[in-house]
Amino acid sequence: MSDAIMQRYTPTIEAMGNYGWDHSNSVVLHGMEKIYGRTRDKAYLQYIQAFADQFINSDGSIKALHASMDGMHPGVLCLFLYQETGDKKYLQAAKTMRDMMLGTAAQPSTFMRTPHGGYWHKSEPRYKNVMTVDGLYMAYPFLVRYALVANEPALLDLAASQILMVSASSFDQRHKLAYHGWDWGKEQPWAHPITGNSSQFWSRASGWYSMMLADVLEYLPPTHPQYGKLLFLFQNLAQGIKTAQHVDGFWYDVLDVPTGAGNFPETSGSGMMVYALQKGVNLKLLDPAYAAVAQRGWQALQTKVSRYQDGGPQINSVAPGMGVQKDYEAYMAIRPVSVPVPQGKHHPHGYIGVLMAASVMEK
Repeated sequence: MSDAIMQRYTPTIEAMGNYGWDHSNSVVLHGMEKIYGRTRDKAYLQYIQAFADQFINSDGSIKALHASMDGMHPGVLCLFLYQETGDKKYLQAAKTMRDMMLGTAAQPSTFMRTPHGGYWHKSEPRYKNVMTVDGLYMAYPFLVRYALVANEPALLDLAASQILMVSASSFDQRHKLAYHGWDWGKEQPWAHPITGNSSQFWSRASGWYSMMLADVLEYLPPTHPQYGKLLFLFQNLAQGIKTAQHVDGFWYDVLDVPTGAGNFPETSGSGMMVYALQKGVNLKLLDPAYAAVAQRGWQALQTKVSRYQDGGPQINSVAPGMGVQKDYEAYMAIRPVSVPVPQGKHHPHGYIGVLMAASVMEK
């Protein structure tokens, strides 16, 4: 699939949709990074580097930054490229990302925060006091890794506290799944008037959330005071994911009602959860029995991959990009798409789920 992506979107992934320095590009490249880690194919490294060099200047400054959790995700590419090339401009670029979010003495952060200190998903009025589990994935695996590279342990504390803050509100103990969003002010049309939570367990939200926990726990030192809480959270989430898996191996767009009207097997979230479960087993964070759950999901995913007109793979049954929705019917009104398509928008989420799953499932 990585080869097909490079052939379709030239000279860089930016050709997919002109998304800029944003997660819509970087999540696909991060998936390719994972495949590179297994194959060591230099073409993948060069493709990732070509994209980064479109935006990163020689001094490590970055063009077109924007203050949102989604805008933080490309930071993982900076750390990857520094690791692979040794070029310090990438480490400086990672610091630029860190400084954008946390601020410096000379330049305060432009990220908005809730009254209790949580980062808004986007620093825009329509996202006032809104935090999402998606946003946890976009920022905190990067910050945890950066903390270790830059020897800045306070970032480990920040990442852990923000994850636990959102989880305290968004993780449902009965279903052991994560609600898509949470509104501190309880003002959004989708927010429960008492809890502030959204109403649905969306597949890709739990996909992002599960990958975040797996990736954070890979790097967070086991001696960290919050490690045990995060591990407990991941293990509980794994139980919920296992329970929500349909008999066909998929996870459906709204996880807890797979037979609901209009619900469908959703490939992006399914691939993410396959990755998280198998990685959890590989890291000995989860019981080995979860490997069978991941394998069923991986086999199901392959039934939604067809041959596209260019000879490469097409990923089908993908939930397109969306914000938090009001209710089940609103999620179902947004119908699945395929990627790529002859005309119209190419949805990057279709690629990342399969790439991430392949990175841990293919031998």
